[in-house]
Amino acid sequence: MKHITKRIAALLCAAAMLGALAACEQDAGAQASGAEESGGIPSQASPAPLNSAAAAARAPAALDLTGATAITLSGSGASVDGEGASAEGSVVTITAAGVYAVSGTLEDGRIIVNAPKEEVTVALNGADITCSYSSPLYIYKAGTATVHLMEGTENALTDGAAYTYGDEYSSAADEEPNACLYSKADLVIEGAGKLNVTANCDNGITGKDTLQIYDGSISVQAVNNGINGKDSNTIDSAAIAVTCGGDAIRSTNDTDGTLGWVSVSNSTLNLAAGEDGIQAETALTMSDGSYTVTSGGGSGVQPSDDASAKGLKAGTALTLTGGTYALDCSDDAIHSNGDVTVSGGAYTISTGDDALHADEALSVSGGEINILTSYEGLEGTSVSVSGGTIRIVSSDDGVNAAGGADGSGFGGFGRGNSFGSGNSDSYIDISGGYLVVKAGGDGLDSNGTAAMSGGTVIVSSTGQGDGALDYDGSFILSGGTLLAASSGNMSQAPSEASQYTVSLGFGSTLAAGTYVSLAGQDQSVVLELPTDASHIVFSSPELEGGAAYAVSYGGTYSGQSVDGICSGGAYSGGTDLAELTLSDYITVYGSGGMGGRPGGPKGDAPGAGRGEPPAEGIDPGLRPGGEERGNGGMRGDRWGHDGQDAMPEGTGESQGEPPAGGSPSI
Repeated sequence: MKHITKRIAALLCAAAMLGALAACEQDAGAQASGAEESGGIPSQASPAPLNSAAAAARAPAALDLTGATAITLSGSGASVDGEGASAEGSVVTITAAGVYAVSGTLEDGRIIVNAPKEEVTVALNGADITCSYSSPLYIYKAGTATVHLMEGTENALTDGAAYTYGDEYSSAADEEPNACLYSKADLVIEGAGKLNVTANCDNGITGKDTLQIYDGSISVQAVNNGINGKDSNTIDSAAIAVTCGGDAIRSTNDTDGTLGWVSVSNSTLNLAAGEDGIQAETALTMSDGSYTVTSGGGSGVQPSDDASAKGLKAGTALTLTGGTYALDCSDDAIHSNGDVTVSGGAYTISTGDDALHADEALSVSGGEINILTSYEGLEGTSVSVSGGTIRIVSSDDGVNAAGGADGSGFGGFGRGNSFGSGNSDSYIDISGGYLVVKAGGDGLDSNGTAAMSGGTVIVSSTGQGDGALDYDGSFILSGGTLLAASSGNMSQAPSEASQYTVSLGFGSTLAAGTYVSLAGQDQSVVLELPTDASHIVFSSPELEGGAAYAVSYGGTYSGQSVDGICSGGAYSGGTDLAELTLSDYITVYGSGGMGGRPGGPKGDAPGAGRGEPPAEGIDPGLRPGGEERGNGGMRGDRWGHDGQDAMPEGTGESQGEPPAGGSPSI
């Protein structure tokens, strides 16, 4: 007998190595260092370009306060020692370029920067500023403003519940300022210190132009939005916690397609948002770091009709290249009005709607994605999987390719989603990776076409009007390992194959955990049903053309089962079902396999050349109820092989008739 034990072990080992590599990358990033800065010069690091991976974590910026103007806060007043700033009562105004070291406590006052086109650094050196009527720190005019958090210090900014807009720098009509830390100039926040922002009126931190946050530890509590960089929002090597009623982190420029983006790397984010966790008007790019996001109260809370409560949201493109993510979201966990691309990272997702949603193309080439709860798991006009490990639990479709855009539509809580009907642009393409789907609706559902050329797919559906496989056009299977189990009456098999495939209808529903054996003279396969099932489809490059297999169900198995694929043991007992000879690339037995072959909407009943047991019974040498046989089915060194080389194209009908010379050698 030929075994799959080695291949299963290899898959498990590869999964473990992926996790270890991700951890190593984070550790390496944490140990990397960059050049220190001194003299109050703003960070020279420019915002990361769109859709790019950031470099390793940088060392915190340092600042030498020698020669800096000292601003000392004391209760209801302040004093200034040096040039470029003045104090009047509880208001300090900075009017020239330079470095300003701020320390002490201001009970009800503010610092205003009014230095047009100048480079200004405000060094918070143990400063606690409260302003009951406006923004405690307001950058009115500057070239670039840097807020430096001095190492070893804790700083605080707190505003009141309402702004008066009663001075020459404020505008009630424009609602400026409207954040506890508000800048109308490019803003950089850096340094190894801490900053606590309590926004009782509106927003926490707002940069009207670009916002860059490096280093340090920032905590924001805001009535509305947490941290907003209108033109762009760059976060690197920082630790940020936000609790807010609106969006936690965002960029909102909707007039220039090159702006309105967010880039996050090498950071730790803990976000609890009433609406979106991170929202980019255009592109959102994230890489190595640790990211925890709760949006809209979590996956068990239904958002209001006019609210968007997504975890990570982009207007044009969302790219994830690494990091560790824990997403608990009322609305979609990962959402783009354009494309979503995942090439690395580890994701644990609970959502009331879609786990990963793209209005256009959704592509996964790497990473580990564990979807604990969802309405639909992966959704896009097209869905491509070429790598990674993906586990999906969904109340509706596990993987759905549908035409149209759902915008902020919400599919969970019985509200449906607004994706349109299928078209030629809708497709599912699986060429690699490891995908396990447990769906309450369809497992893999394409409103257009589907194709599988590699990887491993184990998909099950419990919906009575659904199936593990569902497609409107065609499903072409040319490689990989596929196990599809359906308990409903709408199951389908591939429409065309160039790799041997069996479609089995049991005639009744078998319980989850039931073993199904395909025993050949030189080879056997044992499967464990992942759900109650009346029909399964199984395909592998190891199935041999022209070989006879005795099919049985029930019985016992002494080895291990990983996601329904058994290895390392022996099968015994069981009830005989049929003896099948794989003379076509798709062999159908029993009913329930819609679309499996041309000539009718459902697979034929036993007989009619579809695999009826011979009148004289099953060959005793293949009988599953006799002597125990070591299993493990596929050759151990080829489990998960994409099968394209092993199975040449057939020359017969659309089902893939074997070559005239007989079955291919393996």
